[in-house]
Amino acid sequence: TEPLPRSISESQRIASADLFNTMARLEVLALLCGAFVVNALIAPQQLPRSTQRVASQPAVSMVFGRTKQSKKSFVPAVEQSQLKPGAAVSAICSGLDICIAVDTDGSVYALGNKSPVLGTPMAIGPVKAGKIKDPITGTSFSLKTGEVVGAWCPNFPFSFLFGLIEPAGLPVFKCKTAGSSVSVEVDVNAKTNFESGYWKGLLDAQGKADGGYY
Repeated sequence: TEPLPRSISESQRIASADLFNTMARLEVLALLCGAFVVNALIAPQQLPRSTQRVASQPAVSMVFGRTKQSKKSFVPAVEQSQLKPGAAVSAICSGLDICIAVDTDGSVYALGNKSPVLGTPMAIGPVKAGKIKDPITGTSFSLKTGEVVGAWCPNFPFSFLFGLIEPAGLPVFKCKTAGSSVSVEVDVNAKTNFESGYWKGLLDAQGKADGGYY
């Protein structure tokens, strides 16, 4: 029998090497999958006593325990000259984003300025007949209660994207006119307490709040 041409034998050698490499990769993949399944089936071990103690502590505790009691007070928001019927303006009161809306009859209302779904400013929406409308999602909210009025996110594609999400309203705040300005009643310590909790959460994640993770 005559020997095969060099080109054919070389091709067979390369094909055999490729097959060997492929089989090796499949074996490694099978081992990894097996390890993953075994790890998922094994019950997790109990955490160390010190870790369990830290995990059981309330997650809402603030930095060094220094929080301030809720204190509501009327804070100047906007000048009355900025207001007009059927429209709204944005205001920052003690760090809170507030929407000051004026109904078509001249009544003034204060609500949260972030739409429930997208967080866009409600102050860009039209105000009419006791309602303010989010022009992006199409959702309307009561000026008095902040509750959803009518369909929830009727505008496409938000009706498809958020139709299954439970409707959420807007927070409402007391407001009053005094002199040339409009004041809104807010918790003047809310921003400080929120930031305290935020930084405490970051420290907890790194085990630096009380050293319990070390």
